[in-house]
Amino acid sequence: MRTLPARPRRRDDRSGKRRPRQRAARCQRPVRAFPKPIQRRRARVPARLHWMREEAQRIDGRLEGTLRVPDGEPRAIVVIAHPLPTHGGEMRNPLVAGIARACAERGWYALRFNFRGVGASDGTWTGGRDEVEDVGAAVAHARGIAPTLPLGLVGYSFGAHMALRWTSRGGHPDALVLVGLPLRSVSGGANDLPPVADGTYIVAAERDQFGTAAELRERFPQASVAEVRGADHFFVGQRDELQRLVTEELARTLG
Repeated sequence: MRTLPARPRRRDDRSGKRRPRQRAARCQRPVRAFPKPIQRRRARVPARLHWMREEAQRIDGRLEGTLRVPDGEPRAIVVIAHPLPTHGGEMRNPLVAGIARACAERGWYALRFNFRGVGASDGTWTGGRDEVEDVGAAVAHARGIAPTLPLGLVGYSFGAHMALRWTSRGGHPDALVLVGLPLRSVSGGANDLPPVADGTYIVAAERDQFGTAAELRERFPQASVAEVRGADHFFVGQRDELQRLVTEELARTLG
């Protein structure tokens, strides 16, 4: 039987330690004196995107607001009221921000604001008792920004409730759209809603937890209720359709 020759052992140095194995030098690429310039790709900008700016506002010296300014000469101004603050509602709510963006794309100013006690707004939350005054303050501020332009008012959820209360007390926007007007509160009790004027435009979800489109039609037969099929109170996956309905209704008056 043949035996293989033994592998030679590494010699120890004089200190008795083994010498490390010599590794083959790796091939290295030559270093460029002038590195090749990096070619950056230009970001693709959607054709429908307009460059719009936002300006911070202080409404009545106490409410935080933001004004979205359209590209070009504004033709109208729209005030947008946000949903219930105790459940995360504020002016940066994605649905509210989306409506503001859609309004600006139409060539309108879009003014969002935080109700009292929300965000950087002064005051204390009163559960809907005094928040209706904040709607009036925001509308007055909008009138001051664009006194000669038509004014629209949009409210979502709690904001729709407050917008409806403000109009029932004599407020007169040129156009009014109520989104997700809640017949029921988050606790399940009935909301004390004021009467709705003839022709009031309401955008309602088919499966809204706080008042479906069918329930709103039954409660307010004099209103014009637009239904978003398959949506719930938050309109997830249906916000493009929601924005279309809101802006098309506003455009009938605002131009």
